[in-house]
Amino acid sequence: MTMAEIKAMIRWFPLGPIEGPLEPIKKEDLDKIAEQYGVSISLEDMRGAVLGETRGKAIEEITQHIVTLSANNEETFREVIRALVNKYRAPRTTYATLGSDEKARRMIEELFDEEDGWL
Repeated sequence: MTMAEIKAMIRWFPLGPIEGPLEPIKKEDLDKIAEQYGVSISLEDMRGAVLGETRGKAIEEITQHIVTLSANNEETFREVIRALVNKYRAPRTTYATLGSDEKARRMIEELFDEEDGWL
């Protein structure tokens, strides 16, 4: 029996030391995490993809770092989310999981809270 793919999109908005990631998000670092856990991770920098505001700034004016993660089992998915939070911290915006499937979004929110006091 094959497990269904779990897909997540996690968005960091680099708005400074409080809201942004702890360190720059680099493709090379994500590639190492992907190789370590046997998952697919990609990075896209996007400006103006979502309308609205975050932290008093229009999102369309802010570059987002969008990390897309795809895993074939829940345990591995959770381990990768923990690794991302430990390296970068949980994103500080309600738009952080926009584009994730519902199952992934619930797990991400749970792990963000456990690992980083997100909620």
